[in-house]
Amino acid sequence: MELSENRSKEEILELCANDLIAFGKLFMPEDFLNKSKSPAFHYQITDLMLNRKERRVAFVIPRGFGKSILCKCALLHRVLFSPKDKTQFLAWVSEEQSQAIDHIKYIKHHLEYNDAIRYYFGNMAGDVVGNRWTEKDFITANGHRIMAKGTSQRLRGRSQGNVRYTGIILDDFESELNTKTPDRRAEIKSWIVSTVYPALEESRGNEGFIWLAGTIVHYDSFLQMIIDGWSNHKGKEDYLWSVVFEKAIVNGKSIWNDYFPMKKLNEKKREFIEAGLVNKFAQEYMNDARDSSEAIFKVDKLQYYNSSFYSKERFTYLRDGDDLIPLFVYLGVDMAHTTAKTSDYSVIFVLGIDSEGNRYVLDYFRERIPTFDLSEKVLQYAKLYAPIKRVVVETVGAQEMVRDMLARMSRAQRFMLPGVAKGIRPPHGLKKEDRIEGSLASVVNTKKLFIKKIHTELVDEMFEFPRGRHDDLLDGFYYANYFAKSPKSSKFKESESKTNKSESWLESLGKKYNAYTGQRIN
Repeated sequence: MELSENRSKEEILELCANDLIAFGKLFMPEDFLNKSKSPAFHYQITDLMLNRKERRVAFVIPRGFGKSILCKCALLHRVLFSPKDKTQFLAWVSEEQSQAIDHIKYIKHHLEYNDAIRYYFGNMAGDVVGNRWTEKDFITANGHRIMAKGTSQRLRGRSQGNVRYTGIILDDFESELNTKTPDRRAEIKSWIVSTVYPALEESRGNEGFIWLAGTIVHYDSFLQMIIDGWSNHKGKEDYLWSVVFEKAIVNGKSIWNDYFPMKKLNEKKREFIEAGLVNKFAQEYMNDARDSSEAIFKVDKLQYYNSSFYSKERFTYLRDGDDLIPLFVYLGVDMAHTTAKTSDYSVIFVLGIDSEGNRYVLDYFRERIPTFDLSEKVLQYAKLYAPIKRVVVETVGAQEMVRDMLARMSRAQRFMLPGVAKGIRPPHGLKKEDRIEGSLASVVNTKKLFIKKIHTELVDEMFEFPRGRHDDLLDGFYYANYFAKSPKSSKFKESESKTNKSESWLESLGKKYNAYTGQRIN
């Protein structure tokens, strides 16, 4: 049943009683109609909210993805549709009480001034019948009460008439500030178990509920503990908590494309990366709060550069104004075995190294393409960054076929691909994760790797390693770096370099000899 103007008042109320999204569209259109279409996970959350048998619900979703507005909508729905003999005594808990007050003021405002609510339910503002009506504690005209509280504040011993809390909403109750130390995290966990749980109503038919709404802010937080328990529970259906856990991006697509399209999410990710805080994007939007001290790749140690690639007279450089940094350039090739949408990527990794051992990610190709097309792509990148010191292709399985094709193509086009005929065989008995860590982690963690700010996929792979879905760029990096050696020439000013390039090496000695007699002539 959809909302429409030709439905009766009773039909619309029946629809809204059983559909929280429809309720939001009618009574809170500025949040449910004017922003975007509600995503699938919103319906999943609201179904749990309307189920009176669900006493423990946790929805852990990305920052800004609508958890607070869903909670406010659900509380408004509960006080409007609950009969007087089922008194609702509800507490909204945020990190600070002032934050909780802002949320319940939203509900209070709608009860006072929302014309649609007045039309369908009458005047529900409690002050008209002499009930308490303050910004942090109010009682509606039909006797339901909502209070604002802060994390760790006292809850036990409170009641509305003879009813204890029928619902406690813990919304963003954990933050980076109040989970900073082990003692504070332990204090929050103890407060929930010893204060929040016992504060709930336990009378049959009116048992109290808890909704946990938030984003993971620490790997040892209470929310993370709930998610870990749910993830590890064999039969998730009978787990103590009903859980909705979402990441902003799943399989390369946004879970709320109407409001957070991939372009917007990628822009946000780039903002975090530019600030050296890729871990914060993972925390805020992917619900992945890592212990950075245990990370294999310290992504905050990555260095950034803006210089452009430049080649001249069979030499390669990074150019920044008048400054030239001589480089040796290496190509690493990692081929995917299939081109299915869920398979690995084929990678061509272009790496430069200077006289001080600094590595520069000059470019990379990362796509799912047919095997026969990869050879042509490698040749294309080799020509673009020529001259190449070495092209490194793994000599295992189908990769050896690519190596052979490259060798034939380079001969046919008379373009040298040094090293392609030799290839490389991975160390026997060494896991891929171990060889990547052993070869590359020290480069990154000693601030020897320079990348550009567009290289977000590489940063993602480093951050998620070794538990990430993909590590193809790291494989390409490993191969490109395998034979990498530094040039002897260091940074210099182009304007100060020798201008007479036609002088022979003998003339540069400052001595001239007769070619026939050997007699010195100057």
